[in-house]
Amino acid sequence: MKKLLVAALMGCASAAAVAAETPDSYVSVSVGEAEYELDGSSENHTAFGIAFGQSLSDFTGYEVGYANLGSFDEGDGSGHGVYLAGVAKYPVAEAFSVYGKIGPTVNHVSGNDSDTRVRVLLGAGVSYKFDKQWAAALEYTHFGETLGVTPTLWSVGLRYHY
Repeated sequence: MKKLLVAALMGCASAAAVAAETPDSYVSVSVGEAEYELDGSSENHTAFGIAFGQSLSDFTGYEVGYANLGSFDEGDGSGHGVYLAGVAKYPVAEAFSVYGKIGPTVNHVSGNDSDTRVRVLLGAGVSYKFDKQWAAALEYTHFGETLGVTPTLWSVGLRYHY
């Protein structure tokens, strides 16, 4: 897991450096509550994420990120994912927009067994740009089923646009 986190951090940092001169690029950090659905029951745990995104137009963009989804099954299991998602957004007002995202995610779930799978990431959220460079976001993300576990994430995030 540490190797995956380091790779995700390095990927976001290098993408940010390459795109530093590109209009409306951003980096974000988020924290929230991951819910694991396992064998008909669910558990909630603290989770966090980091991401780099870039707008390609007023309505489209992409995002690459990492989500640590915390632990489940009384601490015996854990999950995380790395994703690349296309983002469709609609500006509702000057500073307020809604968005959706879809793309592949590589999920790793470990516990009694361990498995890594490519699944479809689905997400939706709202963002409020309260400054020229800063925005807050509320987001729901579904990571798909891996090893009988289906993680989802409600998160709040802070974005820095440059």
